[in-house]
Amino acid sequence: MSTDTFEDQLRSLLHGSADAEGSAYLDVAPYAVVSTGRRIIRRRRVAAGAGIAAATAVVGLVGWSVLGSGVDRAAVPAGPVLSTTRDATAGDHGTTALLDELSDLSGPQGQPVDVPGPRRLAVTIDAGRTPDLVYSAVAGDGSLTMMGGSSLVGVDRLAATWGTAGEGSHVLVGVLPEQAEQFQLVTPITDEGGHASTAVTGPLPGTGRQAFAVRFAEAGDADAVRHLLWWDGDAVVHDESGAVVPSVVLGDADGTVVFVSQALDRMGTFSTRDGLSSMALDGSRNSSGRPVISSGRGDGDRVDWLFAAVVPATAEPGTITPSDGSSAATPLAKVAVPGTDLAVIWSRLSSPKDEKGSGYVSATWTEDGRTVTQRP
Repeated sequence: MSTDTFEDQLRSLLHGSADAEGSAYLDVAPYAVVSTGRRIIRRRRVAAGAGIAAATAVVGLVGWSVLGSGVDRAAVPAGPVLSTTRDATAGDHGTTALLDELSDLSGPQGQPVDVPGPRRLAVTIDAGRTPDLVYSAVAGDGSLTMMGGSSLVGVDRLAATWGTAGEGSHVLVGVLPEQAEQFQLVTPITDEGGHASTAVTGPLPGTGRQAFAVRFAEAGDADAVRHLLWWDGDAVVHDESGAVVPSVVLGDADGTVVFVSQALDRMGTFSTRDGLSSMALDGSRNSSGRPVISSGRGDGDRVDWLFAAVVPATAEPGTITPSDGSSAATPLAKVAVPGTDLAVIWSRLSSPKDEKGSGYVSATWTEDGRTVTQRP
């Protein structure tokens, strides 16, 4: 994994002049431009995510939610990064993705949130320059102001890398493999409720990568991101290094994929219809003692719910009891997670839009001859 921070060291790239020549960059080593590191936060967590093909707001989860989706734009040829500010269409070197403007964010009560920082970003990859990956803010006239950059040398094609504007930042920007259809950011859970974020993506043709940016309502949330998970639209989930994360296709009509990462203390879902959800593997707060996701998506007058619990592979499903007015569209079923000693017990439910709760009152299964019950 590589994470980038736009620190004061970047000013050395400019050599005190907005008109510095491109050769001024060639003597600056990538490690002097940015700092990298890995630090796992061992707290209860849920993810911010973004659907690259589509994004869906998920209810019923504490933590992060995505309020916007990415829209692809045509890449604009970019010139050499010769100055602090330049026109987005100048030159013929490298490839630049001009990302759509990040949408407005709302607070817990729906009130608009005034979020500082750039509203529109660009990402440039130019193998002939140092740094070869540059992040820029886009002005209203289309000019680019360099925010930071790093090296893609040694970054695997299946890996993701990103940067923030430093401590207290509201914006995160980076690159993903071009085949990623959805991604989730691994961020700390907060007990006070959900933190809003919005995301955009754009292609970087010919590079094998795509650009992405995420804007957070809360200061410092961007800097708290230490890991990323992405899905290729098939059945494979990867982490930020490109390594495969254990996952399984449930077999429902939506093609939902559930992943389980014990290394990241995370379970979650990817789905083109339901969007994304994620929760820590710590199930101590649940009545069953197992990690559980119960996420819902509104559709007209009904809310469609997914219930999923991570259990030992030897567990056997029992029954799920819908709440008043709800119905179980899928009986409780079990699928093993390949490469692990775990399984997922899951069901699909439907409830009236105005009904409170998660669509069920209890779900049961057996472990080692005893009955385990999960209640919302």
